[in-house]
Amino acid sequence: MGESSALPAETRVPAADLQDRQPLWEIELGDEERQAAAEAVDQRFLDAVASAGIEPGTPDFFNAAELVEGVLPSRARTALGAMRRGAAPAVLLRGLPADDGLGPTPTKPGDPCLQPRRGHAWISISVRRLGDEFGYAMEKHGALVHGIYPTSQGAETQSNASFKVDLSMHTENAFHPIRPDWVGLYCVRTTAEAPATRLAFLDEILAQLTDDEIAILRERRFELRVVDSHLAEGEADIGLPVAPIAGSPRQPVIRWHETLKATDPVAARAADAFALATERVTRRVTLHAGDMLLFANECCLHGRDSFPARLDGTDRWLLRGYALRDLTKTNAFVTPARPRVTRIDLSAHAER
Repeated sequence: MGESSALPAETRVPAADLQDRQPLWEIELGDEERQAAAEAVDQRFLDAVASAGIEPGTPDFFNAAELVEGVLPSRARTALGAMRRGAAPAVLLRGLPADDGLGPTPTKPGDPCLQPRRGHAWISISVRRLGDEFGYAMEKHGALVHGIYPTSQGAETQSNASFKVDLSMHTENAFHPIRPDWVGLYCVRTTAEAPATRLAFLDEILAQLTDDEIAILRERRFELRVVDSHLAEGEADIGLPVAPIAGSPRQPVIRWHETLKATDPVAARAADAFALATERVTRRVTLHAGDMLLFANECCLHGRDSFPARLDGTDRWLLRGYALRDLTKTNAFVTPARPRVTRIDLSAHAER
């Protein structure tokens, strides 16, 4: 962690003169912080929502979480506030109080499981600290919090259910016209062979490229494919013309995915240079139970190493949540019954 890693836990949030040089802010809770956070989240939040019959993953659960933001340790709230303002591309919270007495990790979608209530609380509080939660009708049935675990069907796919292959570096839902501004990953359970989550920061990638390569990546000389999970039954394969890099020169943003293809040889060389630069600056972060990684989706790429899975209820298990800074951009694509679940005909966007 560079200069900040030598600081004691109580001052692990980078000082003002270090902030610009620390893209990943790491907050490690001490024993007293962890105990206070456990008591606060249980007594001030989880007991109340349970008494009210409010289930994790629902809009009411998020609404209640926003009201008790103070149960998150103050150093964590400070870091997430910096992320919301654009000062911190990524925040790693280590040692949040985890759930005790959980049942087995699910092994396939729809498996009944004991919900990690503390995990849902930390995801919900953090998402509301950053913006508003939302989901996609075509992804995990519109869930606002996603269970992430290996499955036999997804073992070798480029999806969150894979484990036999590396998950390539990508922007979350890069093909979609409405993408998360922030992504949160909370670790419910891991194993001794825990895989690393990969993280690369756009500024560090672009520093490896020439001005000409960056200029080409700002042109619509590339195409992204829509992933199968977002295609309706019978819908044809869709390719979307994109410029991988957009935004201002001082605040560039990225859309990147393994399906990205260049439309000419010069653009292909620029894409290859970007991929090689990404490999050079990629960091690896291993998450343990109670750890949560949050990052800005438009300026960070993420992936994951392959790992052994037993599919016996003991495997790695994460919760994932999306935050959007301006929920009104989804207004034209939602129904009153599910106002936070985005529905878009992607075939219409393929023609733009």
